[in-house]
Amino acid sequence: MSNPSIYTVGGTVQANQNGVYIPRKADEELLGLCRENKFVYILTSRQMGKSSLMVRTAEQLAEEGIQTVVIDLTQVGVQVTAEQWYLGLLTIVEGTLMLDTDVVQWWQERSHLGFTQRLTSFFQEVLLKEVAEPIVIFVDEIDTTLSLDFTDDFFAAIRYLYNARSQKPEFQRLSFVLVGVATPGDLIHDPKRTPFNIGQRVDLTDFTFEEAKPLAQGLGLSTQEAQQVLKWMLEWTGGHPYLSQRLCCIISQQDKKSLSKADVDGLVSSAFFGAMSEQDNNLQFVRDMLTKRAPDKEGVLTVYREIRRGKSVLDEEQSIVKSHLKLSGVVRREHNVLQMRNRIYQQVFDLRWVNQHLPLKLRDWWERYKPLLPYLAGGLIFSVAMGTMALYANEQRLRAEENGRKNVEILMQSITSENLFTSGLKLEALLEVLKVRKRLYDRDIEAGNRMKAVAILQQVVYGIREHNRLEGHRSVVRSVAFTPDGKTIASSGDDKTVRLWNLNGQLLKTLT
Repeated sequence: MSNPSIYTVGGTVQANQNGVYIPRKADEELLGLCRENKFVYILTSRQMGKSSLMVRTAEQLAEEGIQTVVIDLTQVGVQVTAEQWYLGLLTIVEGTLMLDTDVVQWWQERSHLGFTQRLTSFFQEVLLKEVAEPIVIFVDEIDTTLSLDFTDDFFAAIRYLYNARSQKPEFQRLSFVLVGVATPGDLIHDPKRTPFNIGQRVDLTDFTFEEAKPLAQGLGLSTQEAQQVLKWMLEWTGGHPYLSQRLCCIISQQDKKSLSKADVDGLVSSAFFGAMSEQDNNLQFVRDMLTKRAPDKEGVLTVYREIRRGKSVLDEEQSIVKSHLKLSGVVRREHNVLQMRNRIYQQVFDLRWVNQHLPLKLRDWWERYKPLLPYLAGGLIFSVAMGTMALYANEQRLRAEENGRKNVEILMQSITSENLFTSGLKLEALLEVLKVRKRLYDRDIEAGNRMKAVAILQQVVYGIREHNRLEGHRSVVRSVAFTPDGKTIASSGDDKTVRLWNLNGQLLKTLT
């Protein structure tokens, strides 16, 4: 019998008492670093299991006699003053460790000091004196600080506590783990201050098949069949923790004794593609990161487009654009190269989606077609030169200007067509290049421009193979038909399935 309650779709696994926790390499790594009192940061995209890892590690440390405090910054809030925010942190520490000191009174008695000085003094004069054991403070949801203008001092204070270990040995017992959706460079806003550059990073990776095997237990299938279904699922999710758990939950709710690959593909399509992609909160997060929250929307989408096209894009730790792409979760680093995270992201955020959010720019033409500028400049200079001779040969001037205009226009139409073609807008490129073809036989068109136009015409005409690709059938397709309203396509083939598609080429349903 299936057991969907073992799956946790959002939130921490520990919040679901029946939830299955999937250990990864990061579990052992984080636990070891905390035992050694290292400063650590876990900064990655949403719904990768950060909070579950944090809670599980805190529980293990507590069993070993290491004191832990978990501070969820969403609990402190953002509609607060700087003093309320700092005091809120310390009251959580006080309540968790049950300190003897009245933190509010202690704080108010030192009102003549700045917030940062009071914070570091609290750790030294109160916390480390009352607690003899090592202390690990987990600070979750640190990305909430990105909207606050006073938290630079907080991260500077953490850096001070780390650097002061060499002079004040008692600080060796105190360490921090920062968790959230941000990059280290995001944490300190002021460019005049030293960036937050301490601690060791722990990376959360996607589930491998071996790691994900416990998820098969709740599918309600035989062990062998459940593991086969799990493999088909991972082909779509790439092992992404949230996407994998959600898809497992959906599959476990199906009233079927067995599932085929076509069944799994159909469930993926109905859960994540088309209109459903707008409702899934993880896909919405990725969408917002690529558009609304991007530090440089054009730069982010341009680099993403290259990755989506399958080009080799090297990762650069210092690149704000590439760091943001990794933080969105849509790509991941493999052998120093950025690649698509999984097939679900690949299909939802395809080239059509990119082109809708990244209009063609004249600046792109500049970089791409600088070698052609002499043609344009020559035509313009020629037109100007002929204009200066208007007093002597008015008829020749008019003819030269017209010739120059024709050559500039056909060249720009050719460039536009090629740019549309290379951007994946092949039908639009064909329509544009057909306009060029009508003008090829004008005797006033210069030979160089005519050759350029013919070359692009051949590239577009011979390069077009399809407008939308319908992928899914596992064998020969025998029949294709449109519904009377022309909005849905039905296809059938030797794999004994009928598949329904929308006009964007997305699979709607599979009938067996």
